[in-house]
Amino acid sequence: MSITVSIAPDVSNADFLQVEALVEHLTRADHNFKGRAITVKRGAVTFVADTDDILRGALLRIMVESILK
Repeated sequence: MSITVSIAPDVSNADFLQVEALVEHLTRADHNFKGRAITVKRGAVTFVADTDDILRGALLRIMVESILK
């Protein structure tokens, strides 16, 4: 029921803020993510986990990775 985006500590704060902005935009504007609870946090490694939909999680992971490159 929830989506978690964990961002590694070696990722810059600017990139972290871009990921947060992406998530905010997606929860307002994208049908796949609209109204979903998405948590963005710092963690030991960068990963995206969606407990309900593996494909939606993979899509978000691709979007996050595109920011972090």
